[in-house]
Amino acid sequence: MISYFDPLYRQSDYVPVVHSYYDRADMQRSTVLRVNHAHSLCEIMYVNEGQMSLETEEGLIQVGRKQFIWLDANVKHWGLNFGDSLCSMMNIEFQYELLDCRAPTLRAISRQDDATQELISHPVPHMVLTDRDDTVYHLMKEIIQLADSTHKQSERLCSLLCTQVMLEVARLFQQRRGALPPITNRYVSDALSIMRRDYAEPLTVAGIAAQLHVQPTYLHRLFREHTAYTMGEHLQRIRVQQAQRLLLHTKDALPEVAAAVGISSPQHFAQLFKRIVGISPAEYRRQGKDDALPPLEFF
Repeated sequence: MISYFDPLYRQSDYVPVVHSYYDRADMQRSTVLRVNHAHSLCEIMYVNEGQMSLETEEGLIQVGRKQFIWLDANVKHWGLNFGDSLCSMMNIEFQYELLDCRAPTLRAISRQDDATQELISHPVPHMVLTDRDDTVYHLMKEIIQLADSTHKQSERLCSLLCTQVMLEVARLFQQRRGALPPITNRYVSDALSIMRRDYAEPLTVAGIAAQLHVQPTYLHRLFREHTAYTMGEHLQRIRVQQAQRLLLHTKDALPEVAAAVGISSPQHFAQLFKRIVGISPAEYRRQGKDDALPPLEFF
C-alpha cells in the first residue's frame, strides 16, 4: 500500500480491507518478537489498559489508556515497550484496495466529509488520538470479532467498520487541531524559531535542546504537549515548504534543492516531498503551483 494521503486513492474507488488483527490482554507476555519494521499496511494500536511506547524516525511516542496511535503505511517503527505494568491492547492493519463497493469509497468520503478533507490536506506519518467516548474501541472490538468468525459477510462488514474507524480518526484529528491553544511555552516557541532559522543545518533535538539549555527528553515532551506535531515533523514540513519555494523560483537541480534545505539524500528528499505534498518535486516544478502544500501551522 502507498500512503493513505496519496492522491491515487481519490482518483478511483478504493475501500479499506483488514488484513491483520489481534486483541491481547497481556502484551508483555504475548509479544514474542521485537518490533522493528515498516510494512505496507496502515496500522492502529489501541491501548485498553496500561500504557505503551514505541519509536519512529520522529522520536519516542507514548500511548496511554483509551488512546491509540494511527500509523500510515510504510512508516518504520520499533522499540515497542510496555513498561512494568499490565498492558492490554488491540491492533488492526489494513490497506485500501480497488474492489467492489463493499463500503463507501475514500474518494466519495473525501468529497462529502469535511473532517476527512482536512485530514487528507494535512499529511502526517502517525498520530496519537484519545478515544474519550469509546467509539473507536467498540468499532475495533467488532472488527476483530468479525474477522475471527466464519460469518459469510465478515470481509464486507469489516470494510464498513474500518471505514467508520477512519471517519472517527478524521473527526478526532479535526477536533484536536481546532482545540489546540496558541503556543505559550517559551522553550517550544524558541525551538520553532531555531528550526525556521537553521532548517538547512543538520538539526537534531539534542542540538536544539543544548541551545536552549534544557534536556532533550524534556524539550521533546514539551513540544508534543504544546503542538500538533513532533519536532521532527515540523522540521520536515519547514524544509519541504522551503523546497517548494526553490523549485518554483530557481532553476537549481533537485539534488541542489535538497541540499539547500538540509537534506543530504536526494532520494530521501523526493520521498519526503511526495509524502507531504502528494506529488514528486519534478511534477511540482512542472505544474508551477504555489498552493500544493497547505499552510504550515505551528501550534
